[in-house]
Amino acid sequence: MTPQQAQIVKNSFRTAMARRDRLAGCFLAELFARDPALWEKLRGESGWRDGSFANGLAAIVASIDRLHPIAAVLEWVAYRGAARGLAERHHVAIADALMAALEAVIGPAFNPIHRQAWWLACRSVIDVMVAALHAEPLAA
Repeated sequence: MTPQQAQIVKNSFRTAMARRDRLAGCFLAELFARDPALWEKLRGESGWRDGSFANGLAAIVASIDRLHPIAAVLEWVAYRGAARGLAERHHVAIADALMAALEAVIGPAFNPIHRQAWWLACRSVIDVMVAALHAEPLAA
């Protein structure tokens, strides 16, 4: 991901966050329409309603050009998701739903350049999460 692509992600996210409630609603609608089985896997997660999702996403976007400082958090999210049965394909579905929600909220300004930058950002996050699940756990 280039510095310009990271900036595209950050700028478009700021635009979308001005309509954070609509973004969250569109995201959930897209996610469960794309993969209804995720409803069972994610049921009971309060973060969708209390703003944790938006805040977590904001932290990831703020660090998208340098994920190392938040890698431990992404790994924890990956472990938690794996305990609920989430696999890499689910993380890809989540990324696809997020991009569809961004497009719905931002509108025509969310163009192919934005889509490519967001996909690279999402793929970077997914890669950190998947790598954590394949790594040997550290001894306590």
